[in-house]
Amino acid sequence: MTTPVHPQPQQPQRRFRVPVRAWLLVGLIVLLVIITATGGIRDWWAHRLHDLASGNKTADYLIGLVVGLLPVIGVGIGALVTRGRGRLHRAWRTFLYGAAGFVVTYFLSPSLIHVVTDSSSRHVFEHQAPSYLPGVFTGTAIWLVGLVVAIFRVRARRRSRRLQPPGDGRGHRVIDV
Repeated sequence: MTTPVHPQPQQPQRRFRVPVRAWLLVGLIVLLVIITATGGIRDWWAHRLHDLASGNKTADYLIGLVVGLLPVIGVGIGALVTRGRGRLHRAWRTFLYGAAGFVVTYFLSPSLIHVVTDSSSRHVFEHQAPSYLPGVFTGTAIWLVGLVVAIFRVRARRRSRRLQPPGDGRGHRVIDV
C-alpha cells in the first residue's frame, strides 16, 4: 500500500538582493578611487592646509598630527558609539571606524614610499605646508607604537592566564592563629 503524495504548496523563490547600502558603499569607493587616481586630492589638500594655517608651522604640525591619529580617533569613536551592544558588534564597528580613519589618513597624506622617493606629492606638501608631513608621521608612529604595546600586553595577559590554576584564582586561605 502506497501513501498518497500530497503536493506541497510552492513557495516563491527568494532572490538574493543586494541592499541599497551596499550599492552606495561600492559607489562611494569607486568615486574615491577615481578622485584619488588622478592624485589631485593631495594637491588640493596641501593648498587647503596652506589656506587654513596661513603658513604657521605649528598649525601645520598639529593638523598633521590629528590626521596621523585618525585611525585611533576612529577606533575611539567606534567604541563609544557601540556601547551596550554585543562584543562582536562592537569589535566589528571599532574595526570599521578605525579602517575609515586609516583610509582618510592615506588620502590626505602621501605614503611613506612616496615620501622616501622623489615624489611630486611630497614636494607639494613641502612647499605649501612644510610641517604637515612630520605631524602625520608622528601621529602614525604614535598609534603604531600603541598597537605594538597593546599586542604585547594581550600576549602577556594570555600567558599569565594559562599559568594560573583553574578557578577564579582565589583559593581558600587558611589562617593559623
